[in-house]
Amino acid sequence: MITTGIVKRIDNLGRIVLPKEIRRKLKIRENDELEMLVQNDETILLRKYSTMQDLKRDCILYAEVLSKETNFKIMFTDKEKVIVCKGKNTSNLVGEEITEKLIGIINERAMYNANISLPIKILNNDENIFPKLIMPIIADSRAIGSVILFSDESSKAVKDKEYDMLKIISSLISTKLEI
Repeated sequence: MITTGIVKRIDNLGRIVLPKEIRRKLKIRENDELEMLVQNDETILLRKYSTMQDLKRDCILYAEVLSKETNFKIMFTDKEKVIVCKGKNTSNLVGEEITEKLIGIINERAMYNANISLPIKILNNDENIFPKLIMPIIADSRAIGSVILFSDESSKAVKDKEYDMLKIISSLISTKLEI
């Protein structure tokens, strides 16, 4: 554990302010969720919370089915990184940070379709990934992540069937969270 040397007082409502330097370093944005843990009855740990991480097992299953049915690669993200990735040669993508452009698509709740939109980069690494469809996942009126259908080939086209399947999977995840 790293000591920052920063000491903060708790106000009369029990709040503390996380210093800007720490928020910037940990990429904590306004409205991000933090999980609180108590360790050894004397230490409070705060860590960024990812609803999508809680759904990882479901996402693995959905990604396997989608990949098999569509012959595309499938990726699930939260609002920071790749949670699950299925398809040939994709295991190295799990944990990769997503781009600000993809975060914007998720936050705007905008669906991306490569058939009608300009190409975008979705990962901060140098991988050649061509997203075909990006479907934000919305639960309880909050954008929590995305499901992405992608390929290594820029020319591979998407059909209505793939769009419908992504929409169904996004709805299934949203419904599971709202129950």
